[in-house]
Amino acid sequence: MQLRLWWWRKIRFADIPKEDRDMFERFGDSVIQSIIAASHQPRAPELQAMYSNKELIDNTTKWLTERGDAHEQREQRLETVEWAILIFLAVSVYHEFFDTWPFR
Repeated sequence: MQLRLWWWRKIRFADIPKEDRDMFERFGDSVIQSIIAASHQPRAPELQAMYSNKELIDNTTKWLTERGDAHEQREQRLETVEWAILIFLAVSVYHEFFDTWPFR
């Protein structure tokens, strides 16, 4: 079970074969994006097969959507932690200031 706050992005998990997922993760986001978006001619024979395989291209776009959602959710988690630390620090400073106030 994944803990997720209501305002965080929901990850749309790609239902793709494990072999395709392994290949995409081996080469990484930027290489896969450049092949799909710019028709970059790769040297790897596995990636050259993408051009003639419509199903593989569909799996690629689903995987890239999943990766984008995961990156966005990570950014939102980090921002939530930053805000929590900032609020905790502000409350702590406020408490320390009025706890040591001389006219109590």
